[in-house]
Amino acid sequence: MKMEDEIRFVRNNIFRTDEMLAAENKILGEFSPEVSEEVLDYHKSLPGYSVTPLINLANLARRIGVDSIMVKDESKRFQLNAFKVLGSSFALAKYILGDSETIRYQDAVEKGCNISTLVSATDGNHGYSLAHVANLYQLSSKIFMPKGTVPERAERIRRLRADVEVTEYNYDQCVEIAKLFAESNGGLFVQDTALESDTEMEKRIPLSIMQGYTTILQEIINSCPDYSPSHIFLQCGVGSFAGALAAYISNNERLHSKIVCVEPNKADCFFLSAQKKDGFPSSVLGDMDSIMAGLCCGVPSVQAWPILRRSASWFVSCSDSVTRRGMRIFANPLPGDTRIVSGESGAVTMGLLYTILTDKKYENIKTELGLDINSRVLLISTEGDTDPFGFHANIWE
Repeated sequence: MKMEDEIRFVRNNIFRTDEMLAAENKILGEFSPEVSEEVLDYHKSLPGYSVTPLINLANLARRIGVDSIMVKDESKRFQLNAFKVLGSSFALAKYILGDSETIRYQDAVEKGCNISTLVSATDGNHGYSLAHVANLYQLSSKIFMPKGTVPERAERIRRLRADVEVTEYNYDQCVEIAKLFAESNGGLFVQDTALESDTEMEKRIPLSIMQGYTTILQEIINSCPDYSPSHIFLQCGVGSFAGALAAYISNNERLHSKIVCVEPNKADCFFLSAQKKDGFPSSVLGDMDSIMAGLCCGVPSVQAWPILRRSASWFVSCSDSVTRRGMRIFANPLPGDTRIVSGESGAVTMGLLYTILTDKKYENIKTELGLDINSRVLLISTEGDTDPFGFHANIWE
């Protein structure tokens, strides 16, 4: 039986005080073009670095009535099936080298680290990338995962020699558990979100992780200097990925993209925050039962929210049926287009774009977003088939 789509949409009409505006300016200052170049130079120094593909789905664009659809395929990132290593690797090197003029992998390895264990909470991809980074730096890793974690996502992290604990708690509770574990056991807490209760020092690593994500757009700008998308759809979990790319766009004079933030309807804390319009973040509590595991986060990062509050044009909340459609579209391209293996969290933006442009029920959203024959759309497929069994179930059933 076909599941009914649920797509909720809110335009950014958020009220911001002078204090909020000052906070936005401050965090945006951490994402200058010079920082993005430094980050990319670091990634180039890592073993196995290569630019991930930017794929042109020209035939699909013609079919659904936009000028172009470009997809950055992050499943090819260091052969780790997701983009997350960009953040965790840069954050660790930055922690080791501090304010060094250049941040290079070999310099960080040679200097060494004053801790032996990297600690984090994850829905899957961040923990996997952190275990990989721990191996690169000859460290151990301890990873906490929420209840309902797909066994394969835990096992793939264990195969990188990490100590993985699947808990009976949700993601946001796991973050607190991981932080306490690191404090009690002398580990380094490497988390891709910052909380209101964090000290300024504790917020440095989440900020470095966000800066690490800007390589995705920096690669596009370097390889396609004339490309300027009119719309970019960004997945929101805690918001670090979306916030980082939104900050990059805000600080790049050539980019004037409309930013659309996309979340699962079971964990739509940014959508709810925007809906309130008072400028303060809202949280989603309890279980977050969505197949978009990497986006099932209920508490916005305090570093990401000011950026998205300022830079995003729209916030959208989607049901799982939307991302299943996106997975099938990527996996079964039109003749002449390239096949993309995109997981549950990676494909939701494609599912949303296709649904808005082809379902008359969402004609008002299409109009609001300004999607038409002149639109140049950029999507980021943030992960591949990190749960192979679930991937095939979602595209076959």
